[in-house]
Amino acid sequence: MPAPAVDFTLLELEPASSSAWNRRAMIWLGGMLLLVAVSIAGLALFLRSVEAEDANRRRVADAQWLDQTLRFHFRRLEGDLMARARQSQQGSEAANSQADPAVLKAGQLWRTAGVILFHAWMPAARQADVAHWPAEMRDAARDPEAAQALRAMLATTDALQRPAYAGPLPQNGARGRHTLWVAVPQFDQGRFVGDHVAAVQFEQALASIIPPWFAQDHDIQLHPEWGANTSSPRSDDGATSVPIHLPGIQLSLDVRALVPQVALAPRLFFGVALLCLLAMVAALYALWRDTARRQRAEAQLQTQRVLRQAMEQAVMLGLRAWDTQGRLLYVNQAFCRLVGWQAEDLLHTTGLMPYWPGEPGGEVAQLKAHLADATAQQIGVEMQWRHRDGHLLDVIVHAAPLSLPDGTVVGWMDSALDLTERKRIERRAARQQEMLEASGRLIAVGEVASTLAHELNQPLGALSSFANGLLNRVQQQSITLDEVRPVVERMARIADKAGRVIQRVNAFARRQDMNRQPLALVPFVGRVVGQLPVPEGLRLQWHVTDEDDALSVPADALLLEHALHNVVLNATEWARKTTEESPRVEVRLRHAEGMVGIQVADNGPGVPEEQVHTIFDAFASGKDGGMGMGLSICRSIIEAHRGRIDVARSDELHGAQFTLWLPLNP
Repeated sequence: MPAPAVDFTLLELEPASSSAWNRRAMIWLGGMLLLVAVSIAGLALFLRSVEAEDANRRRVADAQWLDQTLRFHFRRLEGDLMARARQSQQGSEAANSQADPAVLKAGQLWRTAGVILFHAWMPAARQADVAHWPAEMRDAARDPEAAQALRAMLATTDALQRPAYAGPLPQNGARGRHTLWVAVPQFDQGRFVGDHVAAVQFEQALASIIPPWFAQDHDIQLHPEWGANTSSPRSDDGATSVPIHLPGIQLSLDVRALVPQVALAPRLFFGVALLCLLAMVAALYALWRDTARRQRAEAQLQTQRVLRQAMEQAVMLGLRAWDTQGRLLYVNQAFCRLVGWQAEDLLHTTGLMPYWPGEPGGEVAQLKAHLADATAQQIGVEMQWRHRDGHLLDVIVHAAPLSLPDGTVVGWMDSALDLTERKRIERRAARQQEMLEASGRLIAVGEVASTLAHELNQPLGALSSFANGLLNRVQQQSITLDEVRPVVERMARIADKAGRVIQRVNAFARRQDMNRQPLALVPFVGRVVGQLPVPEGLRLQWHVTDEDDALSVPADALLLEHALHNVVLNATEWARKTTEESPRVEVRLRHAEGMVGIQVADNGPGVPEEQVHTIFDAFASGKDGGMGMGLSICRSIIEAHRGRIDVARSDELHGAQFTLWLPLNP
């Protein structure tokens, strides 16, 4: 089955009419979104008007119901008072019995305790003079306005021959409570004989009249301007003013709905309509996003086309694409410059490529083997190509497969980097490295020679002194064989020590492993300090504590002895340059986590600040005639023991302080 063809030509964008169509589509989308927005606003306004009309209708119904209920109960109270008036006129003893159903079947206002504050029969002859009024009415008449209202009430019953009301008047001693006065006339054969007057506690009367189902959803209060002329219900700050039509007074109540009643059907209709409109908005938004995404994709394709052209002109890597048969499908200008051939000479060439110096098919086989190894893909494969003028090129190639969306590999894309100049530089660097290594070996030989000279200076000097002394005694014949034996044994030990020094330095110079054994520090440091020749007048103090007795380190005793001996000897030499009365050197052990330090401090001039970082360098010496190898060798020995050596100023002696840090035995 042949591999599917791959077109590597540049992507062509749609004609200009596509952009005009996109603009028209966006205009239509904008118009539809505007229409949807207007529809949603219209629905909201319509729902608001419907709810307002429904709320107004409920307010009118509540006002009418409240007016009729109050008038009904007060008319029933008028009947109760009229019956009481007849009983009073007839002199019935039952007039003083208010709640006896056998005598009077009274209404709810009359039966409810606390509603009727006062009631009494007032004959017509006693109504003209306030002094003859009952005490309760006289108390209420102290206010001029209340007295005028009560006179008008009594005059109305006589003139109009019907019940009359006065108030509601503020109740004495009760803030926020009111009294409603009612007078019911009584006639005898058309002649006015008197009134039965009652005082009603208005708020208590409302509480007894209003049913619980209405009271729990409404707040009913007396209107602050209850005397105003209000002929119809009105809304004021959420309250409805309800006029109560009672003879002789203009009474209004403020009714506020505590639980707003929502019209469910219009809201349900609005919710369904809003859901449909939102679904339309979502669909329009999705269409707009798809259109915008398409426009962005077209813009990105155009940008990528420009970017690809710029990359082809600017990139210095040789890029090429080839199919599974090894035919080149694409090359950039950098690749053409690399091999010296034109693109027309390379594309769709069958057989051997003109830049390949090997056998036909060898390059394709090598690249396929390279692509089969995931690790090699990251490293790349090195090849040799032949330039058109005949010279060989060293290149490194990185390749990646060209795959269709279904995963089918239809070819490969690779990049080629010219390594010819780099290879030449690497070969020259290799030759220079060989020369540097030879120089390094010479330097190492010189360092070993300097180290040997420094280390063997004292043993050889001691051997020379013993040999000269022994020779002088032999020549003078002033020595016996018994005296010769210890001198010769001493010379043999010094020579053996010199030999071990040569072996250790040789092994150390060749970076061989040292023979490290557990070494108890307290006796070791005490022995090294005790064997050191102390100049006259210098105090060398070795401080040891009980905690130091168990300290042990893995070390080569001979090398560590040499390092400690050299550091303490330097301290004694610099301490003699002190400005104090007597030179001092102190040696003590310091503890750290997993480490122990041998601290050597003196009261000499100390190490200058500018020499702290160079004092351990080879051939750097602060003493006249010094070789500058002592501290360098000491640092090398301590570092070979996996430790370090620090230098600082002593806080106690104010001179130099060297600390040899070594790891403790596990």
